[in-house]
Amino acid sequence: MTSLSDRLKRLRKINDLTQEQLSDCMGVSPQAVSRWETGATCPDISALPQLAEIFNITVDELLGVDEKKKQKEISDVISACEKKINKNITEEPIARLREALGFYPNNDRLLTCLMYALYAASEDEDLCREYDSEIVSIYYRIQKYSTDNYCRNESKRLMFRHYCDTNRPDEAKRIAAEMPKIETSFERNIYWALEEKERAQYLKECISDDLRQLVWDIWAFSVHAKLEKDSIKRLDRLREGIEKSVKTEFSLKD
Repeated sequence: MTSLSDRLKRLRKINDLTQEQLSDCMGVSPQAVSRWETGATCPDISALPQLAEIFNITVDELLGVDEKKKQKEISDVISACEKKINKNITEEPIARLREALGFYPNNDRLLTCLMYALYAASEDEDLCREYDSEIVSIYYRIQKYSTDNYCRNESKRLMFRHYCDTNRPDEAKRIAAEMPKIETSFERNIYWALEEKERAQYLKECISDDLRQLVWDIWAFSVHAKLEKDSIKRLDRLREGIEKSVKTEFSLKD
């Protein structure tokens, strides 16, 4: 792999620039550019975006990062961390995600996964207070700078839940008002673009998802509606009956 100094020299020559011309563009002395190209010193990290813009490349390309390798590394970290978070293991994923962000500080997917890990850890009241400002900071950072719709929407979901869990209903409602409407969602619209053979399987998956949501809604209503015991029992029987009937009719698995 070539060094940053070698890449800078090659990029300068490819772009037909002298050291003096590059130094004028960067607002530094020609001697500074010369030291960059000999490897005696390196450009300040704040200068990298400007250098990348001059050469019409990304900062990653300027630094010689292999994009496929980078994306695989990021995906591997996220996959491993999510598996642990889903098992209520959060301390190790938080440390690993922070380490990965040291290498890729502006990666939206890593930031979103870290937000998820911090939110999951916040079931502990002490950690909830400790991580609150970081969760909020990541949310606003993603909303301000990210163009990744998944990261923007997932961070909204996590921020909404965190505000609910920390008894900030006004902030939670404000986030909820910014969430996508179900009528415009992928799930409610992709059906029309599917081929005939794909539609049956897709609808079966939708029925499975809708069933889980309906069963949860009935259970939540029985918990929060302050019903008499007999009414709760009737709802439980209704919920169990619906679940059994739908699963049998559509051969759905748990």
